Amino acid sequence: MKNIKKYFKIRYAILLMLALFLVISSCEEYLEDELKSDISVDFLYNSQEGLENAVVGLYTINRDIYTKGAMENDAEALVPQSRSDLVLGYTSGHLSFFARLGWGVLQTSYGTVKTDHYWKYYYRIIDRSNAIIEAADNVEFTDEATKNRILGEAKCWRAHSYFTLYRMFNNIFITTTPTTPENAFDKPDNKASETEIFNLLNNDLDDAIANLDWTTTQFGRWTKASAHHLKAKVAMWEEKPDVAAFHCDEVINNPNYGLLTSTGAVFDGDLNHKESLFVVQFKDEAIGGGSKNLMNFHLLPRYNDLPGLKLSIENGGRGLGTLTMNQYLRNLLKEDPNDDRDDGNYYITTYRYNDVDNLPAGKNVGDPVTYPSEFPTTGTAAQKTAERNLFYRNLNPGCIKFRQEDGDPSEASMISNVMVYRLAETYLIAAEAYMATNPTKSLGYLNAIRTRAKAAPRTAAVDMQAIMDERARELAFEGQRFYFIKRIGKYYDQIKNYAGNDLSNSQARDRVEPHLENWPIPIAELNLLGPNYPQNDGYPE
Repeated sequence: MKNIKKYFKIRYAILLMLALFLVISSCEEYLEDELKSDISVDFLYNSQEGLENAVVGLYTINRDIYTKGAMENDAEALVPQSRSDLVLGYTSGHLSFFARLGWGVLQTSYGTVKTDHYWKYYYRIIDRSNAIIEAADNVEFTDEATKNRILGEAKCWRAHSYFTLYRMFNNIFITTTPTTPENAFDKPDNKASETEIFNLLNNDLDDAIANLDWTTTQFGRWTKASAHHLKAKVAMWEEKPDVAAFHCDEVINNPNYGLLTSTGAVFDGDLNHKESLFVVQFKDEAIGGGSKNLMNFHLLPRYNDLPGLKLSIENGGRGLGTLTMNQYLRNLLKEDPNDDRDDGNYYITTYRYNDVDNLPAGKNVGDPVTYPSEFPTTGTAAQKTAERNLFYRNLNPGCIKFRQEDGDPSEASMISNVMVYRLAETYLIAAEAYMATNPTKSLGYLNAIRTRAKAAPRTAAVDMQAIMDERARELAFEGQRFYFIKRIGKYYDQIKNYAGNDLSNSQARDRVEPHLENWPIPIAELNLLGPNYPQNDGYPE
């Protein structure tokens, strides 16, 4: 990999470690302490134990994506969610600026710089995956299965990272060569072709599927199931629904996996259950366990500002209201009154009085809060606007998929595992993949999701609108929506029609342009690439 300065910090780490090693070696006669470890600068890539540790390091780098960043309140983890058609960005927080397309739309705008968070971290994962894959052929393993598992995990990481970067930035470069002191200052001068990108993705995932087990004793690691799921997603981007259907069926029909019977259980606890395919793990007060994140905080309103309400886990915990549910998603959930996904399972749409000492007149603990109103009917125009604004800030429905059930409701930060891929999405990919070739099977897969949510089963044949609607209800705020509407060519139309709310904060509808489906390569990163490296279409060179 190819860049200088801050582009890949690992390069300088390599050079600094080598320099430090040389300094220590040249001055060893002055040192009296005995070295207690046999670890050298290249330990990780010259032994089975080292490669095992290097693979674990990939999970650590990925975890940092959710907890480290320069944006206000560590908001980087939700930038992909902010760019969808399901969100309301109402406050003045950074995520709200992204949701309203005030940031992230110009190559040199302040907010766009923050997208380099993803560029840097995923290329860092790729670089270390390359190092593991290359080193494995020169390391002696106790058995071939261990080698294959390590390679399978590293190739899943490389495929996942390249696939994510491609869907975000479009104009990406690929390399399978790890950074060394000899190539640390090389620069790519052109983007990779789609053929090159998808060939690498498919080769890596085929190898991973062949070499990984269906389950693992260490929850949170890549498995054959998660590799199949990722392969299905890649196939849909290649417009190969038959390939996607095959890989979906492989997972759906495996007895180790299955939809949970209740939506209320999907995001409970540590997410270690049969529906989980890939989960980012965090553990409080553990070395290497990751730090707390603010995802739940950003996705809930400030309900506790209202009289009769105090912070509680039952009401979702503490919120800021930076990025909450818009009317489009709320209306989809309301279409079937029996649908329980908005009953405090995935989303919270009803907040209940819980502060006995400050109850409004005539209200009891447990009563639903109905004031302020999104659609006030009395008062002057200014009073109606003020009340509506209070609703969006303090009572707008939110997402609780990242809530820590045993967390302190007064704390903004929580530590909970993060679902990345799960079987419900596999079902919905399969429903889309079979839509044209096996309508009965397609309908069965979609209805499995609806039935689990207690919604009435669909009777008409599945079409793309049904897929769009069900993915919105089931997977909102899990980080997949932006990529989905981009893949099916609906990014512009969906943002134009639905972003924000109808009565307030719909700036994204006025600002959206077709080229915004590709994030601009931040100017700081572009300047570190070759002089002819292309910016995405629609942005200044």
